[in-house]
Amino acid sequence: MNKAFALVVLMSAATMGTAYARDMGMTAKPAGDVAIVYTDPEIDNSAKRLDVPESIIHPSQAMVQKAQAEVKADRALRADLLKQNVELNNVVAIDTAADGSRTVYVR
Repeated sequence: MNKAFALVVLMSAATMGTAYARDMGMTAKPAGDVAIVYTDPEIDNSAKRLDVPESIIHPSQAMVQKAQAEVKADRALRADLLKQNVELNNVVAIDTAADGSRTVYVR
């Protein structure tokens, strides 16, 4: 229960920080500031060790479509992912931090 509450608080704080950064007119860092997290539960247990939320390990279709649209719209992000040998159709979620860095979740 405490872990779930802590996760909710952290997610809320991250969301508020992103909104605040947008309101302050901050620009995102270049797409080179991208972390890749693999979430395929069939491969190993690494997603659970990294405390990846269950909603990202088993994403909804809407979440996947939103992530795919972001990859298609952002040429620099797409190039950075390809440079890191990420198959673009396996991107299931993208989380953008207040400083503009991104975590891309890949199955």
